Amino acid sequence: MRAWISIFAGVLMLEAAHAAECPTINPIAKHGSNTAWKIENALVYRTNILKVDADGAPNSYRVDGRGLSFTCDGVAAIENGRRVTTSDPDWQSKCQTAWAAAKISGNYNSVAIFGFMKDKVTGQPAIQKAGDPLPGEAFISTTFVEVKDAAEGTQRRYIDATAIPYVVLPEAFRSAHNVQNGALAAVYRPKTGKLAYAVFGDTGGRLDEASVRLQQDLGGKPYVKMRGVLRAYTNIEDQVAVVVFPDTTSKPRLDIDAWRADINESGAAALQKWGGAERLKACTARN
Repeated sequence: MRAWISIFAGVLMLEAAHAAECPTINPIAKHGSNTAWKIENALVYRTNILKVDADGAPNSYRVDGRGLSFTCDGVAAIENGRRVTTSDPDWQSKCQTAWAAAKISGNYNSVAIFGFMKDKVTGQPAIQKAGDPLPGEAFISTTFVEVKDAAEGTQRRYIDATAIPYVVLPEAFRSAHNVQNGALAAVYRPKTGKLAYAVFGDTGGRLDEASVRLQQDLGGKPYVKMRGVLRAYTNIEDQVAVVVFPDTTSKPRLDIDAWRADINESGAAALQKWGGAERLKACTARN
């Protein structure tokens, strides 16, 4: 009997040791200072800054410019046929000038709009209509992942960053590793000791961005008043570790509470199957 107990205890110890392993070797991708690894059925990455994304929120891009996002967070000037990027020291002033001219003329060919929807016929920014949260007051802010139960061309078709915790992945990274829409993720922040669950909801430039709601779930304070306007602007500036399960999803749905509950339940199950919270925490300790 004692022999069987010893064997059983040994198996448990081996499983526990495996669960805490984080073999961050042979990286599969590098985006700036952020590196990603494939560990069994999951994609793992760490970042020392987690930028805040308000895309999909009804009040992200307001027509009057007083939304959670600055207009030039979702718009860029076009110069000599190319988008002016943030690497240009004058990108901000060029964007503002081009946007002001486009609003006056009604011709938006001089700007690249990527943060909110454009009308497929007129090419002008699509403004929320009756039935949307802010009709006539805000543009339709989009996310890569859509809520298929909502009608096309409406704000509810997109994931509300203030209500749903989501991570942002570069499109090339998402495509290369076949990350499904609504793929589950678990995120750990050592500074606060908080573990949160999320979905893949939007695409962006690097592995360092998350929705307003996910920032809050991790103990962040993304909102700040700037010249009397509430903005989603404050980033988390300490390390977080993220594990994404490309093939395990939580279907986007209109019922926010039900979807969030499913994200938490299904996310916890996926993490436990992979090795649990201790394994993800171990990933923050590796160099």
